[in-house]
Amino acid sequence: MSGLIFPFKGLIDECEAIKAYATDFLDKTSIGALAEAKSTLENIQVAKNTDLKRWQIPVERPLRTLWSDGESQPDSKSKHKVRAEFSFVWQIRKLDEGKWKNSKYFLLDGLASTVTTLVAEIDGEERTIARWTTEVGDAASPGAHFHFQVNRPDSEDLPFPKSLDIPRLPAPLMSPFLVIDVALGEIYQDRWKKHSLTENKESKWWRGIHQARVLRFLKWQTKCVQDFAGSPWMALKLAKPPRELLVEAT
Repeated sequence: MSGLIFPFKGLIDECEAIKAYATDFLDKTSIGALAEAKSTLENIQVAKNTDLKRWQIPVERPLRTLWSDGESQPDSKSKHKVRAEFSFVWQIRKLDEGKWKNSKYFLLDGLASTVTTLVAEIDGEERTIARWTTEVGDAASPGAHFHFQVNRPDSEDLPFPKSLDIPRLPAPLMSPFLVIDVALGEIYQDRWKKHSLTENKESKWWRGIHQARVLRFLKWQTKCVQDFAGSPWMALKLAKPPRELLVEAT
C-alpha cells in the first residue's frame, strides 16, 4: 500500500499550534479556517467508516496573513506590499486495521497539495502575483516525492504555464501547516526570524510536534543517499518513503 501514515493527534494539534504560534502574523478574519480544518479531521477520526475523505482548507476560504510592507527583504527593503493565502487538499483514509486499530492514525492516500498564493497591493488593487504548490507524491509520481512546483496565476503567461509540470523542486517534509511556517519566513524576513528564535510555550509546542518527525525524514534521506550507487541527487529523486516513516523510528 502506498501513502504515508500520520497520527491524528499530531495533525489536530498542528491546527491549534500554528494558530497560537503565528497569531501575530495571521489575518484574524480568516483564522476560522484553522478551526474548520481541525473539526474536519476530528470528524474523520470518529467516523464509523474508513472511506477516502478530503481534509482541506478550501481555496475559496483560504487562511491569510497580514500585509507585509517591504518585509520580504531584510530591513524592509522590498518594493512589494504582499500577503500570503493558504489552501490545501489532502485525501486521507482513517486506519482501523491490524496494528493500526483504535482510529489513532490515518493514511495519506491520494491528492496531497498545499497552495501558497502571494497577493500584492498594486495601485490600490489586490492582484495575485505568484503561486506555488507543495506536493507529496505517490508511488507512481515522477520527480522528488516531496516537492515544490511553481505556477503562474495566468496559464497563458510565461514562464511556468500551468501546462508545464516541471521543475519539481525538492522540498523537505511538509505538512500543510509547516508550509505556512516556510512562507512566513519568506514574506517577513526579519520579524519571523526573530519570532522563531524566541523561546516560549508556543514555540516549544510547535517544535515538539515537528522535531522527531523531521529528524526521521532526514535520517531516511541520508540512508537513501548512502545506499545508492549512482548520483546522490538521483537517489533522492527516486526515493519513495515507507508508509510508516513518520510514526516509527527507522
